[in-house]
Amino acid sequence: MHQAVTFASYQEQMEFLADEDMDDDLLFDDEVTGNSVFDEPDLTTDLALAKIAAKAADGRKAEDIVCLEVANITTMTCYLLIVTGNSRPQNQAIAAAIMEDVEEEVGLIKNPEGTADSGWMLLDYGSVMVHIMTPKSRLYYNIEGQWRDKGGTGVDLEDILVPNKLEEYNGGNTMEGLTEEDDPFWS
Repeated sequence: MHQAVTFASYQEQMEFLADEDMDDDLLFDDEVTGNSVFDEPDLTTDLALAKIAAKAADGRKAEDIVCLEVANITTMTCYLLIVTGNSRPQNQAIAAAIMEDVEEEVGLIKNPEGTADSGWMLLDYGSVMVHIMTPKSRLYYNIEGQWRDKGGTGVDLEDILVPNKLEEYNGGNTMEGLTEEDDPFWS
């Protein structure tokens, strides 16, 4: 008989399930009941990962950064982060920045699927999937619209994204009303 298995995090569960030496009978053992093996993912931790990726993409001037929570409609992932880069080099830089920040802050290492030449790159972190797309690919595939139609809900990223336009602050072309906290280039 096996003992019930519990995990401190969703990532520990995934690592456990990916272990080559894992006893397949453990998953079907009567003592492993309830949520001991397949706990619900911790959406606060997953959201933190999505925000790390969004902030990294924003740092490389990605546009139309959208995060959708889809945990209630799929078991495939918890969050989708969809960003647009206007050129192949920019998409490569966005992907590199996300991979670097996620590795540094969370310790997850992933290689992108797809290439900048294809117009669509994917970073699959399990609970967070990051889609880096050209404007043309994003419009054609309409991933955001399809997931919203199925019940995906938008996540507010205003607390981490830096506005790219001064007009978003005060509606004009002056520095009036702009504070040190608002301006990342304040010296």
